[in-house]
Amino acid sequence: MAIDTEVCIVGAGPAGSLVAAELVRHKIATVLIEAGPRHDPSRRAEYARQLLAGVNPWRTPIPEMDRYTTGGTTNYPLELHRARGVGGGTLHWEGYSVRFHADDFRLRTRHGVADDWPISYETLEPYYARAERALGVAGVADDPWASPRSAAFPLPAFPLSYSDQLLARAVRRLDVAVHHLPQARNSIAYDGRPPCSACSTCHACPTGAKASVDLTHVHPAEATGRLRVLPDTAVLRLETDAGGRVARALCAGRDRREFPVSARVFVVAAGAVDTARLLLLSTSSTFPGGLANRSGLVGTRFMSHPSVDVVGRMRERVYPYRIGFSTAMSRQFAVARNRAREGAFLLELLNSASPPPAVIAALRGGWGADLRQHVREEFGRMLGIRIYVEQLPDPANAVTVDRAVTDYFGQPVPRLTYGIGRYERDTLDEAKIIAGRLLEVAGATELWTTELRFASHQLGTCRMGRDPRTSVVDADLRAHDVDNLYLVGGGAFATASSSPPTLTIAALALRAADHLVGRLRPARV
Repeated sequence: MAIDTEVCIVGAGPAGSLVAAELVRHKIATVLIEAGPRHDPSRRAEYARQLLAGVNPWRTPIPEMDRYTTGGTTNYPLELHRARGVGGGTLHWEGYSVRFHADDFRLRTRHGVADDWPISYETLEPYYARAERALGVAGVADDPWASPRSAAFPLPAFPLSYSDQLLARAVRRLDVAVHHLPQARNSIAYDGRPPCSACSTCHACPTGAKASVDLTHVHPAEATGRLRVLPDTAVLRLETDAGGRVARALCAGRDRREFPVSARVFVVAAGAVDTARLLLLSTSSTFPGGLANRSGLVGTRFMSHPSVDVVGRMRERVYPYRIGFSTAMSRQFAVARNRAREGAFLLELLNSASPPPAVIAALRGGWGADLRQHVREEFGRMLGIRIYVEQLPDPANAVTVDRAVTDYFGQPVPRLTYGIGRYERDTLDEAKIIAGRLLEVAGATELWTTELRFASHQLGTCRMGRDPRTSVVDADLRAHDVDNLYLVGGGAFATASSSPPTLTIAALALRAADHLVGRLRPARV
């Protein structure tokens, strides 16, 4: 089997799917390749039940595809933080859709650390507005630190939960402001999908109220007849022609039979880890160090968001879970900072810090009336704040390939070398103190902090920039070294901010799609 098309996209997550939807809208024939399966929307309720039972409903059917190795000083558990399948990371994300602040794009200019992006917030702002409409973001413009916006949120904000209202009132005494957390879930019916049922299974939304690009973009794009989706298909390498342009993607399905997909333009949107791995595996006489890697930077400066929860016990109940997700946040410590000395961090007010009744019962043990009374007494007495810290780009944090270990297809697996530095650790320490004070002023006692963990945000391995010597892609996400190759997604981020990245990934994808449409369908004069 050999396939020929105008555009070949690798990866059906938010970046690849939004690009595909835009291309087919302009009548550009597109093939969308996804290593994972296509999940049946009618089984979403079953997936939610699996999630509640502690089973990952998005696990890869062939575990050998997910092999990787690690190095460095800190373990980043990649197997917990990615989802293969049509929909990619939006299958299991919580839907938080926060724009970056204008300062996040100019850290070097404003604070003398890290790097500036080759585009500004003002350049990306119209695409933020488009991304919010595309995903159906519910919110209200009450963030005192937000950069200017040109359009209102497409959906009204969810009301603040009881516990978020309680904490928001209390922290005013410390001059800390709390505001709504924008999120890509329906507060009212939108785009043919129902409003959220607040069932607290956001990582496997059973109703389709949370935006998942398999529902919002892939299915409608397929209905045009111009998009062909190849699920359960791995791209083994990209092959170039004599001029150094990508000519074909060599693919294989579960049967390991190889076949080519040829195209005029290739878009790799496989996530920061797998995009870097694919480029490093695609060696040739023209690119002996990996495709688009003349700078030697492919795979370097991997970033995520170090995170901890600070939790305290309340004398009164805080009635968790009545809204099934967090509704409030504060960016006060993400923006109003001298980031040369003080790292940025975001505070998410947790609506689910209290363990559910089944967990309380399991931890206590026993039976009968005493256990029943204990659960009644303990449930709903925990108030918590989650901290997300910005990580600066560090060349030592990198994705490489480990040729000593192979995956299901006999390909070398990715090796993730990772650690967090003094800048991030000092920021975490400060953030834990501040979060503790906020909880104490709300009346919490017996404070404790969870172990360090990381968000499912993988960024920075194919960074964007103006100079081919110090970056991999340009402002349009086209590879400096390869004229017909685009690298779309979180890997292009020059810095990480402390905000969730998906809305920015979507905005960048829409901007890259506009560039591609202009290239493939130039306007007639």
